[in-house]
Amino acid sequence: MRNSLKAKVKIATVVTALSMILSSQSVLAVTPKSTIGTEVSNVNSAAAALNYLNDIRSKMGIQAMKLDPTLTQAASNHANYLLVNQENGHTETSGKQGYTGERPWDRAGALGFDTDKFGVFEDVSFDTDSPEKGVQSLLDAPLHRSSLILPDMTLLGVGYNQHAVVLNPAKAWYTHTGVGVYPYDGQTGVPIGFYGFEVPNPLEQFGLEKSGYFITYAGVAQDKEDISASMIDSAGKAVDILKLKQELGDTNAWHLIPKQELTYGETYTVTVEDKTWSFTTKENPDAPKTDHTTNPTKVDPPKQFSSNDVGIRINGKYVDVSPKARIIEGNTLIPLRGVFEAIGANVLWEGSRKEVTIHKDATTIVLTIGTNQALVNGNRKTISSVPFISSEGSTYVPLRFVSEALGAQVAWESDKWTAVINGVN
Repeated sequence: MRNSLKAKVKIATVVTALSMILSSQSVLAVTPKSTIGTEVSNVNSAAAALNYLNDIRSKMGIQAMKLDPTLTQAASNHANYLLVNQENGHTETSGKQGYTGERPWDRAGALGFDTDKFGVFEDVSFDTDSPEKGVQSLLDAPLHRSSLILPDMTLLGVGYNQHAVVLNPAKAWYTHTGVGVYPYDGQTGVPIGFYGFEVPNPLEQFGLEKSGYFITYAGVAQDKEDISASMIDSAGKAVDILKLKQELGDTNAWHLIPKQELTYGETYTVTVEDKTWSFTTKENPDAPKTDHTTNPTKVDPPKQFSSNDVGIRINGKYVDVSPKARIIEGNTLIPLRGVFEAIGANVLWEGSRKEVTIHKDATTIVLTIGTNQALVNGNRKTISSVPFISSEGSTYVPLRFVSEALGAQVAWESDKWTAVINGVN
């Protein structure tokens, strides 16, 4: 019976498709399989991820999770496997470097974790600026957040490196202590939309490219085939929603999907079964505020820049990027990581198609390596600088085209070899 439940857990083990940069230089050593034990190697990162998640769970009113050293070793092993093989999934292939087990529960079980007593889940993000950002990116991905907001989840394993954040939450089989909801009651600053930045993309089955921000109700009995659910705005107007059921081993989660983006700065009230709660969306980033559209004062650069090490200044502050931005045929090209995150954009690298997708607010840009054609919200554009992959394995895209498509202003300070980006909220 538990073996069949383990298979159902796989439905929740999907990969968050956020930012990733491929670099032949970004390889960590993997502990040889013969020496793998339960020693926790990334204590600080694991603690940071756990504390961030438990802070959210506290605000939800559900129990805190505890860091499990065996699950943390399993998660760390898989994060290293993904790094050294430049992969982005949940399964491992026997014979490849760093292999420790095909599936999440196999890897945990091989280290002595009791998978007959506990169900082991897995969530992976490639938003690796920090463990906290990795956790938040998973909470923003509806199919991933479900396992993280289950009240029954008691244990957590964390793996973290510059390539991936791997979380292995676990719960005792057949324990049902209530439901968890996200966004939680009283939450503010909630995004207005979901734009398919998740693999698999839950919007595809509905034929949607975007929707309002998902609302998740996790911890529903398996045999419940439907739920009563409604959503209204502050004026009492009903929000048109879809419902999506997700199996989570021995329990289920239900997602409410607003058919349209939500409104900025609006408070919504949700009722599912006998539970009612409210949350408020973030303020409109394009609303009038401190003027950043001009650049009256030139800021001294922190160092001497050049054509092979271009300075990037965003709203008056220099941003350090690695590898370095470059000037090629008069155009500034930058690596995927660093700049776009600094202006609040999400970045997806799709290696099989060699596509880069950049999303911010209501704008989605798709660039293809080696071509001068781009898509901006589905409209084809010709660009003067072709995205490319460097000999070191880093992906570069044109700074001006992307920044201006996202609504920013770009200027060039030739005396300082610095690209200036303003008007970014």
